[in-house]
Amino acid sequence: MADITTPVAQTAAATRTAAKRRAAQRQLFLSPALILVALVTQIAFLATIYISMLSWNLVRPDLGIHFVGLSNYESLLTSDTFRTALINTIILTVGVLAASMIVGLLLALLLNRPFPLRPVVRTLLITPFFVMPVATAEIWKNMLLNPVYGLFTWLESLIGVGPVDLLGSQPLLGVGIMLTWEWFPFFMLILLGGLQSLPEDLVEAARIDGAGPLAIFRYITLPHLQRYVAVATLFGLIFLLQVFGEIVVSTEGGPGIASTNLPFLIYRTAFSDWEVGTAAALGVTAVLITIIIATGFNRILLRMTGYAEVEG
Repeated sequence: MADITTPVAQTAAATRTAAKRRAAQRQLFLSPALILVALVTQIAFLATIYISMLSWNLVRPDLGIHFVGLSNYESLLTSDTFRTALINTIILTVGVLAASMIVGLLLALLLNRPFPLRPVVRTLLITPFFVMPVATAEIWKNMLLNPVYGLFTWLESLIGVGPVDLLGSQPLLGVGIMLTWEWFPFFMLILLGGLQSLPEDLVEAARIDGAGPLAIFRYITLPHLQRYVAVATLFGLIFLLQVFGEIVVSTEGGPGIASTNLPFLIYRTAFSDWEVGTAAALGVTAVLITIIIATGFNRILLRMTGYAEVEG
């Protein structure tokens, strides 16, 4: 009887070699695009890291440009302004994320039910998401929250409450409200898509078994929406960490630094103090913080939604 082990092994080895050759060819064809992406995305970041190690003031050329190593980062870690901006960023991001998710979920549940003029209502609810950040800040600052002639001031006068300067007394709360108004349509759309993908026969079977609306929501709707919540939260987290235009127009980071977040602190350091090296150090730090938070949060969501087992 002929020994077929050797031909089979040779065939398997040839197949593996051909597969490796095809993979190498694909990588070779993709390498120009990968190199271009690396040049476009990473060279600027590497240049920012280098600048962050310089002492460089744009309006004081007489001081020169000096390499100071990690001194800019050390000064940030001991800066009360940086700590305040970091805390404001975390509070604003988490608060707006939670409020937008709750409002978006409630409105998604409403829009998932048939009622007259539902397409019109859905269109109107989506509209805030398409308003430019600067326009959003102007609307809320001058038309709604203005303590002299704003709409809310007029409503307060009807019930005998004195005018409240929300952006002056509670700037983070004021900015958070306008950001929630701007971002709840994003969460609403994602959650509405999740609700519309929920199998009707599963809900109907639960009703036949005697489950009430709260039980259906808790044991069927919420578990089904878990992955949609994860996606919306991750993207919302990344976007909200970069809030800038609303703060510039509405509060300019004030009063004092009460509403200053990291993006605005970078802008003020670069274009008010003209400290390019310190601003670059702030930018690198903000990027690292965003990567750490997004990566950690993504891992938590993968475990929550069960994707970690699939990937493993």
